[in-house]
Amino acid sequence: MMTEEQNNLDTGFKIVNLLMLECEFKRTPKVSFNHENIETIVEINVEAQVNENQVVVTELLVFQQTLNDVNEVSAIIKFIGVFESNGNTAITLEEFGHINGAAIIFPYIREQLSNLSLKAGIGNLILPPVNFVKKYEEKKRSSSSSSKL
Repeated sequence: MMTEEQNNLDTGFKIVNLLMLECEFKRTPKVSFNHENIETIVEINVEAQVNENQVVVTELLVFQQTLNDVNEVSAIIKFIGVFESNGNTAITLEEFGHINGAAIIFPYIREQLSNLSLKAGIGNLILPPVNFVKKYEEKKRSSSSSSKL
C-alpha cells in the first residue's frame, strides 16, 4: 500500500523510455580557451507529440564555439523520451512534454556534452540551466502570432 508521502510524490507520469538518437561532436586540432572573441551558441529545441496517454518528447542540442569565424567545437545531441500518463495530472500532456519532459531529458544531454568535451581534451563544457517554462511560453506566443498572419 502506498503511503501518503509516496502518493504526494506521484506526478501522474512515468518514464517509459529514454534514448539517445543522435550524437555528433567535432573539434579543431587547436581550440582556444580564454580568447575574448570566443562566441558560444547554445540552441535547445523541444518537440512533443501526444498520442492518447503517451507523450513523446524529442530534445535537440546544437552547440558551437567559434573564434574569428572558425568553428572550433561543435556538437549535436538528440534524445527522445517516452512518458505515459496515468490520468491524474495537473497539466496537459503537451505542457508536460514541453516543460517537465524536456527538463527530465536535459541532464542526459548535459552529461553527454560534458563527457564528450572531457574525452576531446578541451575541458568540461557545462551547459547553463534552461527555463523550459519560459521556452514553452515563447513557443506558444510565436506559434499563435504566426497563425494570426
